[in-house]
Amino acid sequence: MNMNNLQVNTNIVGGYFSSEQIDLLSIIQCQTKDELIDFANKCNQLNNNYSEEVMPFTDLKKKIFIDYQNTMVSHKASIDEEITNHLKHCGLNEMDVSIVKNVLFDNHYDIMPWLNAFVKNLYPENYKEIINKSLRFVSRERDQIKDQNMYDEIILLNNNLDKFNSILISSGKIGEVINPVTSEFDFYHAKRDLDFAYKNGKQVRYHSLLVKEGYERIFAGKTKEQILDILKSYVKESIDFIANYNKENNNIIKAVDLFNEIVSFNKNAEGNYYNIWEDKYGITIDDILSSFEYAYQNKPDGVSFLYNEPFLEDDLRRKKVLEILSEIDTKYPGLIDTLGSQMHITIGEEEARIKRCYDDFKNLQETTGKKIQITEFDLSIGRNQISPIFGNNPTVSLEQVYEYKLYKIRSISDIINKSGVNLDGITYWSLTDGVDCNLERLRSELNMNIPTACGGLFPTHKRIIKDQNSLEKII
Repeated sequence: MNMNNLQVNTNIVGGYFSSEQIDLLSIIQCQTKDELIDFANKCNQLNNNYSEEVMPFTDLKKKIFIDYQNTMVSHKASIDEEITNHLKHCGLNEMDVSIVKNVLFDNHYDIMPWLNAFVKNLYPENYKEIINKSLRFVSRERDQIKDQNMYDEIILLNNNLDKFNSILISSGKIGEVINPVTSEFDFYHAKRDLDFAYKNGKQVRYHSLLVKEGYERIFAGKTKEQILDILKSYVKESIDFIANYNKENNNIIKAVDLFNEIVSFNKNAEGNYYNIWEDKYGITIDDILSSFEYAYQNKPDGVSFLYNEPFLEDDLRRKKVLEILSEIDTKYPGLIDTLGSQMHITIGEEEARIKRCYDDFKNLQETTGKKIQITEFDLSIGRNQISPIFGNNPTVSLEQVYEYKLYKIRSISDIINKSGVNLDGITYWSLTDGVDCNLERLRSELNMNIPTACGGLFPTHKRIIKDQNSLEKII
């Protein structure tokens, strides 16, 4: 299978696998009917009602795979549909689903204490199971999970796992770990994902402790001081979990994205990039660092801590990120040993900007000794290319896109290699053209049913190529 991989020198080659992808891969990897049924009955995404089935093993495997897909609503579903699906799967009856939705939609305050008491009062025997599923169940599809071609995409990924020696998991994020109903910690998804990596002989990068989304329900109605207390508790629980898992499982977690996307994606009214935590909650870099004191004092042996940011190709945004990194280094020397450049870029990215970015990385390495990783690489078509390719009168073919993408990747590889940067690792984010985060965003934002954004490491949508002409039209 062809790969759209960067031709760069590095010992770490990783791929991002969501918990849903890992569950589906685990279904594919089951070797016997008993193993498959045992997995399905222990998976909180499914309904735990499988028993000895009479159908052939391969048919049962595909049935459970499709059952998994069908637990989720479409990415285009309404909030009402998503919440209804979630509550029903957790075990609430139809009348109680309506009551919860009415309270949820009629109030803007934190309803989680009310919800906790509501479930405990009406479902005392099933309370714990319902509350656990409230965190563990994913109601809305991500990464095109419901796509009818996903079975083939996951089989292809499984057949190419040997291309990676590292797996990036994102199930350690605060919204995946803290149950907003009870405020209890639950590492269900993280442990399952880590167990998959261990079973398949992969090292792990753990993503990500400080994130800019996914905590809204947890922080709802909280003061700045309460939010900082939550962060401190979360950091301690996470670092202890990582250290204990490594101790029991051959130290497979090699890196942790400690900080992720501190800097805004857009400029403020003064034309500057800014600390989004300070803008939203009044939380300064000093506040963030004090919340991570436990990580600083208890860094697990052999684990790198990363500061991970996107869009470092933007000169002004990169300057702001490097300023924050310098501030972190001054106040907590040695905390961050690796700068991660996500490198989500489109085929229209200016190569001169990439060159300036890697020149700065080279200077950073020479002056501080920092390691540099490409942490979430994908190269896709952007919003401006959608109409010429997928509009009513397309002027550019997918064949031309794939040809130009290959050319672009070779050019970027050349820039990186000539920069002299000692690249510590690279992780690919969109692994196939079906398992593609860029496509998810484009489909939702543009309200189009486009088949691909061509972001995949593996170009699986070459099967829908049309025969057209001229490569210059997309440059």
